[in-house]
Amino acid sequence: MSGAVKFAIIGFSFAMLVISLLIGLWSKKKVTSAKEYFGSTGLFGPVAVGLSSTAAVASAFALVGVPGLIYSTGNAMNFWMLSSAAFAMAYIILGKKIRAMAEIGEVASLGDISDLRFNNNRLIKGLMSVIIFLGCIAYLAAQIKAGSELFNNLLGWNPILTGFIIFGILTVYTAISGEVGGLLTQAFQGLVMIVAGLIIIVSFFVMTGGFENVLEVVANAGTISAGDISKSFGPDLLNAWGVLPKSISMAWVIIPILGTVGQPQVLTRMYALKDPKDMPKLGLYAGLAHMVVGFFALVVAYGALYLVGSGKISPLAVADNAIFAYADYLGLYAQLFVYAAVLAAALSSASMFLTLSGNIIARDLPSALGKEFASGEKQMKVAKITIYGIGILSILFSLTSAEMVAILGTFGWGTLMSGTFPVFIIGLLWKKANSKGVTVGLLISLVLNIASLAGLKWPGALPWYVNVISLSIMATVFISLITKEEKIGEKLDLVMDL
Repeated sequence: MSGAVKFAIIGFSFAMLVISLLIGLWSKKKVTSAKEYFGSTGLFGPVAVGLSSTAAVASAFALVGVPGLIYSTGNAMNFWMLSSAAFAMAYIILGKKIRAMAEIGEVASLGDISDLRFNNNRLIKGLMSVIIFLGCIAYLAAQIKAGSELFNNLLGWNPILTGFIIFGILTVYTAISGEVGGLLTQAFQGLVMIVAGLIIIVSFFVMTGGFENVLEVVANAGTISAGDISKSFGPDLLNAWGVLPKSISMAWVIIPILGTVGQPQVLTRMYALKDPKDMPKLGLYAGLAHMVVGFFALVVAYGALYLVGSGKISPLAVADNAIFAYADYLGLYAQLFVYAAVLAAALSSASMFLTLSGNIIARDLPSALGKEFASGEKQMKVAKITIYGIGILSILFSLTSAEMVAILGTFGWGTLMSGTFPVFIIGLLWKKANSKGVTVGLLISLVLNIASLAGLKWPGALPWYVNVISLSIMATVFISLITKEEKIGEKLDLVMDL
């Protein structure tokens, strides 16, 4: 790659970063209260909220991790595309309920919804906050790792230096403007991802002639070697499960689809919607936007397989580099948009989880411990300090971890599911879910998440977080069934009937 090309890519990517910074700084004008800083509650229309939700969900895990997994293990992660429909499912089954919560009480965080549903139960709020915080750190680390790998691949920059430059800027504007700036910058970054996706999808069909040619190459290429690096092709890559054990492949399919419904990026955007009547539009816009980004990831993966299998590029030493190898082969126009899209994906999700972490430390956990800060100004000050601290620590953690982007991402995704499903999915869809059941479900989730991180080995081939999620849900339902059903207020009863 010539110096001029590198300069053009850097300029294009940093222009997007500067625009994001300016949007974040400008957004500070719209922050007039702690409620807006922490939740951007009822402030935005369906286009901005839909793009924001898509960008935060379709993160660097999607654009870097998913192509890397398809390149290395085959077809199973194609089903990740089905998570586009999960947006509509989420808004249909939960959207009206969560948005209505903001009408019957003050909602600026997920903890506020927990309070309204479970009568200010501090233990539920505290357990949920700790679990979500663990997931936030892992998912945030995945975004930072992907963004740093982007510029390491392009320029050979030191990953720690890259991380501090790029994500240091993000940390600054996120701390200043909170969720308002986070949502608006994510909407812009989501638009960048969609434009890049449309360009790359068209280029894929022009370059390959379509999936028929690609599948023929993948099925028949045999083993391609270059030096010490080899890539084996064959029909097994193209079956429904790829080359992974069926149980693992199924987990990789289920986690993105069901997980979308319970992700904080989706839940928090439900109460950011200004007009509740726009909820159907929000589901449609988010689903369509995610569909473009999802297909973008899929064609990149198969484009990389096609290029290696047909001998046009050497086998990849690192599977996560599939998207970069594909863009580099296509040339400048693809490189400009692919590198910018990966950076946009990393930034959008990172800002989401920074603000969410700040909310937990400054608002939800103190409230759960009975030490709530007296004023909104104090809460915002603590949140800003928290965001700066977590930003620095996450950069260091992500860049000293050997895990793939996809592995870090799915760990965070699974952990977040285990914290949100008992409270929001079961709690808002089933009136019989009570405080005792949810508390036990969350306790099991927290203990098993920590034990698994410490090295607990689970039987079978399923990823450990699938077991944690399943046990947490089963405990919530079982304990709720065998204990006394709790009465709920008239307004909450009407909300749950929506």
